[in-house]
Amino acid sequence: MKITFRQVDAFKTVVQTGTVTESARILGVSQPAVSRLISDLESEVEFKLFNRTGRNLKATPEALLLVEEVRRALIGLEQIKLTALAIKQFKHAQLRLISTPAFSTLIAPQLIQKFAKRQPDALVSLEIQSTDVAVEWMISQNFDFGIASATMVNPTTLGHPLTNARSVCVFPKGHRLAKKEIITVKDLENESFVSYLPDSKFRFEVDDVFKSRGITRVLQYEARTTDAICRLVAQGLGVSIIVTMETLPSVGEDFLQTPFEIDFPFNGALIWSRQKNMSAVAKDFLEMVETEFSSIEVPV
Repeated sequence: MKITFRQVDAFKTVVQTGTVTESARILGVSQPAVSRLISDLESEVEFKLFNRTGRNLKATPEALLLVEEVRRALIGLEQIKLTALAIKQFKHAQLRLISTPAFSTLIAPQLIQKFAKRQPDALVSLEIQSTDVAVEWMISQNFDFGIASATMVNPTTLGHPLTNARSVCVFPKGHRLAKKEIITVKDLENESFVSYLPDSKFRFEVDDVFKSRGITRVLQYEARTTDAICRLVAQGLGVSIIVTMETLPSVGEDFLQTPFEIDFPFNGALIWSRQKNMSAVAKDFLEMVETEFSSIEVPV
């Protein structure tokens, strides 16, 4: 049995209109063409579809049973069209990003906000992982892009530089450091210091500087993200050195920031796997980053 879409479409239309003339007008074909399509369909199904009453065609009981199935099939076909259009417009597409904690607040929100304007219907998810190594493993699995340290790019990944961050010292309002224009390592001697967690590369570099200069701090509080560290500082629990691209939220209200004498290199990059094929939405995201985020300006 070979039933064509044109036969089915003509059949459904004649059932709805009851006349060949009106069906031909709706379908945009001649009346003989409609009659031929109906005749061919009857030959395929091997039962009569319509009884003629004057100028009208009345569907047989068998035709009424068949037309219900036809309608369901056509609804499914229309849904396929809508789904294909949605995929084309990224309505069903999902962009999966993964970031280390520092860049999840420094860079990721800017990237997502910019992409939302470009593709407002795309779904975007952002996952946070504690280390560069974890991010590298995750982009080799289910994630489209990672946002991590630029030093992480290696033979298994590709990368696009995003920004050069700068180091600042944050401290509570009213702290003695507020009078200084630049904070030195010596200034933080014996201060209660809020650190990133021990698996942070930035934490290692900061600790190494203080150790090499023989400066002791009171290390009592730790946090995973820059935002959490700033919240602890705002509560008066200590001072900290963080990386930032901009003036942080709540600066001036809950805590203050001043440049630190050492600018720890902490460059961000968008990274992705060499081995994985990119989806259409991932390609569009990368194109946006390459054209609009060749360098995210860092306020001074």
